[in-house]
Amino acid sequence: MSEHERPEIHTVGIVYRVRSVEAEELALRLVDRIKKDGRVAWCARRDDDATISDHLPATDLLLVLGGDGTILSVARLCAPLHVPLLGVNFGRVGFLTELEPQEVDEKLPLYFSGDCWLDERSMLEAEVAAKDVYARYIALNDIVLVRGAEPRVIQIHVLIDGHHYNTTVADGIIVSTATGSTAYNLAAGGPILHPQVRSAVLTPVAPHLAADRALILESNAVITLELHAASAPAVLSADGQSNRTVTAGTKVVVRSNTHVTTFLRRRPPTYFYRVLTAKLRENL
Repeated sequence: MSEHERPEIHTVGIVYRVRSVEAEELALRLVDRIKKDGRVAWCARRDDDATISDHLPATDLLLVLGGDGTILSVARLCAPLHVPLLGVNFGRVGFLTELEPQEVDEKLPLYFSGDCWLDERSMLEAEVAAKDVYARYIALNDIVLVRGAEPRVIQIHVLIDGHHYNTTVADGIIVSTATGSTAYNLAAGGPILHPQVRSAVLTPVAPHLAADRALILESNAVITLELHAASAPAVLSADGQSNRTVTAGTKVVVRSNTHVTTFLRRRPPTYFYRVLTAKLRENL
């Protein structure tokens, strides 16, 4: 789906934040409204995986009533199916959402009529290999390898496109998309990238050496993170939601994923700067 195409919206799914009475009430009200307009509609709590999995393949648009965390959790489900997202902010940060709850009644018909543009965000994939273990993850924000429960730094051999870059001794290392650059990457001192930038960012977390800095990579770079044989165990995380413990010798290969997460937008691309300034001021 190119940025110039507009999806025809016949079936609308609504996924709402767990333990949010307000989000659930809006979801149920929107289902009735959408059906009265002659479209098909369904809704589910974010933790109702069975309902979401059953309905998503036939869905033309997914409304997400929650915060950035809720959006991240459904992005990896929607991307392979090319289902665009429209986020309604019931969270705290709201970098990924498009509407506030009080705007939905007035503005939702504009998206249904095609008065919007497609915001395509790059994603990452990570392959984990250790002995007989193999796993694969995709992420919209970041792939993170950090120390586990033990209060010890970990040692990570970093290779870029097969060439040794360095050995990072730190609390961990983040491989972030441009979308994720305002998340853990920012907290760790990494740079902020405009969402349309296709490059990934490699950022150490509390590195032992001051010279170990964040690095912006070429968009097709392949990053290999190998946990040193003498290193303490670590935890691999995709978008902070899919987590697994990894041991010494484990290799994690991170690259750009072929899928993108698509959002419906009416706000101009420059709105990112306004949101960024507002959110950073909130945390001063």
